[in-house]
Amino acid sequence: MRAYPVADGIWWVGAIDWNLRDFHGYETPSGSTYNAYLVRGSEKTALIDTVKEPFVPELLSRISSVMDPAEVDLIVVNHVEPDHNGGLRDVMAAMPRARVVASPSGVRGVAEYHDGLAVDAVTADDAIDLGGKTLRFLPMPMVHWPDSMFTYCPESKTLMPNDAFGQHYASEERFADELGLDAALEQLGIYYANILLPLGAQVAKAVEKVLATGWEIDVIAPSHGVGWRGSDIAAAVGRYRRWTAGEKRDKAVVAYGTMWGSTASLAARVVDGLAAGGVEASLHDIAVTPIAHIAYELLEAKALVLGSPTLHHGMLYRVSGLLTYLEGLRPTGRLAAAFGSYGWGGGAVKQMRERLEKAGFELHAEDFAVKFRPTAEDLAAAEAWGRAIAEAVRG
Repeated sequence: MRAYPVADGIWWVGAIDWNLRDFHGYETPSGSTYNAYLVRGSEKTALIDTVKEPFVPELLSRISSVMDPAEVDLIVVNHVEPDHNGGLRDVMAAMPRARVVASPSGVRGVAEYHDGLAVDAVTADDAIDLGGKTLRFLPMPMVHWPDSMFTYCPESKTLMPNDAFGQHYASEERFADELGLDAALEQLGIYYANILLPLGAQVAKAVEKVLATGWEIDVIAPSHGVGWRGSDIAAAVGRYRRWTAGEKRDKAVVAYGTMWGSTASLAARVVDGLAAGGVEASLHDIAVTPIAHIAYELLEAKALVLGSPTLHHGMLYRVSGLLTYLEGLRPTGRLAAAFGSYGWGGGAVKQMRERLEKAGFELHAEDFAVKFRPTAEDLAAAEAWGRAIAEAVRG
């Protein structure tokens, strides 16, 4: 396995996880990468981040294509979560002379995760000279853990911000311009919506904090997915600014569960009504569309329209699962409405309404429910209800 040069004196030496399909409940149909970077000066060499424990042999193989891993002098822990830090002890065993550094919170996190392992703290006041290459550090609490830290090499104009600007996407391509900018930005949005959305204020401060340093940045090298260079950096930063500012467009996400097709029929007509009312709409059967993708669709939407038939006096379990997921992401500042069908007894719509409110949505004035199979009149009413929601979205 080979290393990949990403900037002058910096190589990608990470691992590709082609088979990852779940990241603590976030579906990852495209896998992921655990990116690590080797920075070589004339006197010393540093490894920025490690990898998930099972992938340590891949990391060491890539480093070996550049140098003997035993000669690495420094290991930087930007983040203690196991996908980056899980293999730290094995990496240290292969690099016996390497000093290990982390943010002050990272020092505590490494000790807690690795049974008292002691490493050194670095702060924004510290710089480590590798000989013609310097490493600067910027602790970034809650982007997205308390220990998170960015590392910067000024001579190569490369920022290594760990999870920031990352994506869960497995590929041989190492940059957005190789993968395709549109595809990379979509993956950036999926990651943001499912990992960073509840931390928007902290992410916004992090972006401005980096810009305030005056650092020149030609390459952003995150710890998942592809990196960013050239004009693509502005595109990625622009998306982060838009999302952290909570900018939305006239769009509604219609997500539903169905048993015998009645709720699905209503959902399709609700979408017709939204479109007729001048609102962009996307339609998702929760049994088919990954919840992570629904969260992404909601990222720039002004409304969520949620549907379920009634089963055992409540909503379908998949609909409940979506709401549990969204409660964690806290997508506040959005409108929501509930609809569905029922047989001999209702309950799902009322239950969805209560859960939507708990998740931080502003509830539309009226719910919509029909008994048994919807009639032509019911379907026309569902479309009219969709137009009413479109009015509220546009207003």
